[in-house]
Amino acid sequence: MAKCIVSLCIAFSLLAHEKKPIHSYLDALELGQAIAYENLMIFPLVVKKMSNQDYTTLDEAMKKGWLHIREIGSGEVNAVQIKNTSARTIFIMTGEIVSGAKQDRMFKEDLLLAPRSGWIRAPVYCVEHGRWAHTSPTFKSEELLVPNALRKKAKITESQSYVWDEIASCQDKLGIASETRTVRATYADDRVQKRIDEYVRQFEAVPLLSRNTVGVVVTTGDQIICCDLFANNALLAKLWQKLAQSYAMDALDSNTSTVTKDMVMAFLASLEHAQYISTGTPGLGSLMQIESDRGKGSVLVHTSIVHMDFFPWGGFNDDGGMRLDIRRDTR
Repeated sequence: MAKCIVSLCIAFSLLAHEKKPIHSYLDALELGQAIAYENLMIFPLVVKKMSNQDYTTLDEAMKKGWLHIREIGSGEVNAVQIKNTSARTIFIMTGEIVSGAKQDRMFKEDLLLAPRSGWIRAPVYCVEHGRWAHTSPTFKSEELLVPNALRKKAKITESQSYVWDEIASCQDKLGIASETRTVRATYADDRVQKRIDEYVRQFEAVPLLSRNTVGVVVTTGDQIICCDLFANNALLAKLWQKLAQSYAMDALDSNTSTVTKDMVMAFLASLEHAQYISTGTPGLGSLMQIESDRGKGSVLVHTSIVHMDFFPWGGFNDDGGMRLDIRRDTR
């Protein structure tokens, strides 16, 4: 019994230590001036002091030949093997797409790979329901992030079948035909790409607004749809184009944003009172799941926050709460 009590005390102490940099970062955040275009309004998040750690991204590492990704044995739907052969620390963001091998995948969670990591088992979701045959011996980066609604569905449900359903629903709604139901087809459609490109152009300056801009709160219609927060401006800037494309997907069939600054401030304050549950990670740092009555997300901490995301159950709307009917449907 005494040993159990000691173990619990150590666990709580470690969790408190892990949460300290999270709350310190959240306390230091300031809200920038919102930028709006058509159905999307984005609120920049600014912090005076941030990490100066230089992280290499998935796309950078793949272009340099530093990162190798392959199937495990004859293939597993929800796991791949990954290896960093460089002397750099590589960050892979949840929702980033790799294609080839037996079927296209998205990374299930944030992953920080140590230099010369050796082969690591990484959790993924399949984002190509209709194929299970090799098109290449290894994977390549598509330099894309799955649409924000899909990233949210995966985070909240943690269900492969819901991931497939969301891809099919999105493509049906947009009138996109894909023989294998690959999520890449959603971005490849010329009509969709033209609209997405215009959103990206309108928001391309977000990371340039200030060298202290480290994240965003994204809104469309009457809802906050997500929050992304990074270690520093450099990491945000590296990932910004694919993030902007992902956010724009949610805006295509929405309405002009009516979300106010006060609503965003209340939303950010809610993160202070969420539960942070350590889930473990095959890479560096500590990965924690964020849970509250308002939504779900995750945060990867390595000395400081590397990346935090959070998705309201049904959007954080103007009555200050959640649309509970949507929350029930997505749980």
